[in-house]
Amino acid sequence: MSFPGHRFALSLFVGIVVLWLGVMLVVMRHSSLPPDATGTMLVVFDPGMDEDAAFASITSAGARPIRKTAFGFIWVVNGTAGELMSQGALGAYRELPLPAEIAGCVGVVDRALARALPL
Repeated sequence: MSFPGHRFALSLFVGIVVLWLGVMLVVMRHSSLPPDATGTMLVVFDPGMDEDAAFASITSAGARPIRKTAFGFIWVVNGTAGELMSQGALGAYRELPLPAEIAGCVGVVDRALARALPL
C-alpha cells in the first residue's frame, strides 16, 4: 500500500525546516555585535564546547563572566566582542538576538525578564 500524500507532506515539512534554518543563520549572522562592541552581552560558543572550556575562553579574553544560561555554551558576560570572538566565541549579542516574533513565547518571556532583572 502506497501513501503518496505522506511523501508530499514529509517533503514539504523538510523543505520548510531547511528554509527556516537558512533564514535563522542569516538573521543570527547579521544580529551579531561588531568586534569593537563592549559591555554586557550574550556570548555563544560551539554547542560541543563544555562549560569549563567556555569559562576559560571568557577569562582568556579578559571578560568578566556574569552567569551562564541553561545551555552551558551560552554565557552572559561583560567584555569586548572582538576579544571573545578571538577566543572561540561564535557570536556576541545584545539582550535577545531575535525579535520576539521569530523566537516565539521564549522570546517574549526572556525580553520581559531582561527588563525586570538588572544585569
